[in-house]
Amino acid sequence: MKNHRWVATLGLACVLSIPLLAVETNFWQVGSFEDFLQGTLENVSVSKDGELRIAPEARAIFSPDENMALSLAGDGENLYVGTGHEGKVFRVDAKGKGSLFFTAPEPDIFAMAVGPGGVLYVGSSPEGKIYRVSSSGESKVLYDPKAKYIWALALDAQGRLYAGTGDQGKILRIDKAGKGEVFFDTKQTHVMCLALERQGNLLAGTVPNGLIYRLTPAGKAFVLYQASLPEIHALATDEHGHIYAAALGGAGGKGTPEMFAPGAPTGPPPATVTTVTVEAGVGDGGDTPSQTSPQNPPSEPGRTPSFNRPATPAIPFPTPKVPQGKGALIEIQPDYTAEAIWSSNTESIFGLAVRDNHILFSTDSNGRIFELTASRDDRKLTLLTETRESLATQLWLQDKDLYIATTHIAKLFRLRAAAAREGTYESPVKDTKFFSHWGTLAWRGETPSGSELEFFTRVGNTDRPDQTWSDWAGPYRNPNGNVIQSPAARYLQWKARFRSSGAASPTLDDVTVSYLNQNLPPEIRSLNVSTAGERTGPSGSASASNPFPGAPPPAPPAGGAATARVPITFTWQAEDPNGDPLVYSLYVKAADEREWRLLKDTLRQTNYTLEPDTLADGKYVARLVASDGDSNPPSTARKAELASAPFWVDNTPPAVRVLKQQVHAAPSGGEGGEAQIQFEAEDATSPLRSAEVSTDGKEWRDLNSDDGIVDSPRETFTVKVAKLEPGEHVITLRVYDTAGNAGVGKAVIEFAAQP
Repeated sequence: MKNHRWVATLGLACVLSIPLLAVETNFWQVGSFEDFLQGTLENVSVSKDGELRIAPEARAIFSPDENMALSLAGDGENLYVGTGHEGKVFRVDAKGKGSLFFTAPEPDIFAMAVGPGGVLYVGSSPEGKIYRVSSSGESKVLYDPKAKYIWALALDAQGRLYAGTGDQGKILRIDKAGKGEVFFDTKQTHVMCLALERQGNLLAGTVPNGLIYRLTPAGKAFVLYQASLPEIHALATDEHGHIYAAALGGAGGKGTPEMFAPGAPTGPPPATVTTVTVEAGVGDGGDTPSQTSPQNPPSEPGRTPSFNRPATPAIPFPTPKVPQGKGALIEIQPDYTAEAIWSSNTESIFGLAVRDNHILFSTDSNGRIFELTASRDDRKLTLLTETRESLATQLWLQDKDLYIATTHIAKLFRLRAAAAREGTYESPVKDTKFFSHWGTLAWRGETPSGSELEFFTRVGNTDRPDQTWSDWAGPYRNPNGNVIQSPAARYLQWKARFRSSGAASPTLDDVTVSYLNQNLPPEIRSLNVSTAGERTGPSGSASASNPFPGAPPPAPPAGGAATARVPITFTWQAEDPNGDPLVYSLYVKAADEREWRLLKDTLRQTNYTLEPDTLADGKYVARLVASDGDSNPPSTARKAELASAPFWVDNTPPAVRVLKQQVHAAPSGGEGGEAQIQFEAEDATSPLRSAEVSTDGKEWRDLNSDDGIVDSPRETFTVKVAKLEPGEHVITLRVYDTAGNAGVGKAVIEFAAQP
């Protein structure tokens, strides 16, 4: 199992170089959160520390023939889906059967609320009204707010209805008889969301200053927080009085009216690669809780909210262009302490819900659904599922199941509370850059009794799988390594299939594939952790000479001596957003160990050197813990952790011995004798990487192992030599491991002169 890593988990994709013109063995490893996000999940979740497991079952249960699902509400038995751009509301029963329930004259339904007796309140836009629809479908106008947009509706315990409006940013209160009044004027452009606390206070989120208000039943307002992002899009509370807010927005981003009105500019959304970070103790881009009064909006129209981002809506409404946005999940505690507990520079957060001790939220990247534990001491982020729609707009909890409304084509998904019995994960496509022969596929994970984890591979020579690719080969079930059965090609993809016993589920930490490029020249790469005088940074970025950080050191040039023992150097960069001085502790853990071992604590510099004999031979991971405890009391001090890519400590060369040899003297008048020698090479720590052979100390030539690829701790090599003159001859085999250590073995043969 992987240890929790708080800020980020670095994946490893390593390429090792062999001297001269030998074709190198390459290794592709997928094992971090960021790595796994590049693939496709089907009933499989991935945690922030890079662990795959079977997820709750997610499937679409209803799909109206509409472009977008804009709002979602439920009454415990039925769900209601508000859509655009034809003003329709659909009712979906517990079996997933849906039907048209109500149609408004206005095109978009952004807000709904369910009252006693199954009464549905519907807010339409633009220039819309608030409708009261009975459980039988009879409707009437309850109130005309004289507002362009109705973004949110909420009912209090007395049956009074609150409406958040735009573009004048007012909160209205309407009684049961339909009499309404301005409850509070925020002086903002839009009131995007509303939520009621148990004490009866009303929470509201606004645009463009990103304000979160708390309003008493008497209408007294207090700003709890001001975000650096312009829009507070959703609000939720838990039973302990914590408030969670979804903040989003980006420079140049258009809001809902401009993006979704008919006649919006056409064009497909740009493809984006999303990086998600969970940061402990770091505000939303440097936010601090604000207790100032709301600022007046600028004289020009304020930035309007960026609510929906469909990719390919149906005719007649063209697809708007989708600018990249930012997102943050903000937590406000009962003592008013506030911080951003999730943030992204490219991914916006939209739907929000709280179930037990977990925060559920949706984003505009593949319609992803994330789960974040609410415990401050153990923030664990998990990607539960991907709807594969352009945006998951709304979340709704009902009987512990999570319901998700999406756009692209409007759909309603159900995410069960219980885990599915089976799931699959398809890796991203690996471009090996050259036509390649495949070695082995191996993995790390756990398969409890009764569960099953198996793998398949397919290959092709186009960058995306199509009908020209090979069929899936497999299954592969040996975690220590399976010979890949797919034919040689340039591109490869693997698939993992998870099966649960019901009581136990398999987990997957990482997968490694070895391959051999055709005529690929050798290259020397840099490292994340320096074990031979080279250095790479903790971010996992690569230098120009090594785009694959974390690889073990390469072998020395042919004919040279084995690498001398050198110190192991750890270097890092860190900073504190408050400017506090930091103190560091450095840990290491071997691949066969479960506990971290402290190397050094109370470090104040940003580097540390370890003598080579301190660690036994093996594969290790380092962990750095940074603390601001020197300048803060223990109750408020914070820590951050970062794990390095794996690195090797290997000071022992491979052992090389002769298994057998055969000598055939040349017949009378022949051109010389022939010999065949079989060597065995074995390394106790790391896989072998290359071999070369020499006869009588002459020129060295490269040699492949008997199985065609040098990639295992133990290999056999067969050497054939012909046209040997009478007398004694020495056949020498030199084998290199991943750390650059060279092991040498020899066979001495002799031919007698023929009479």
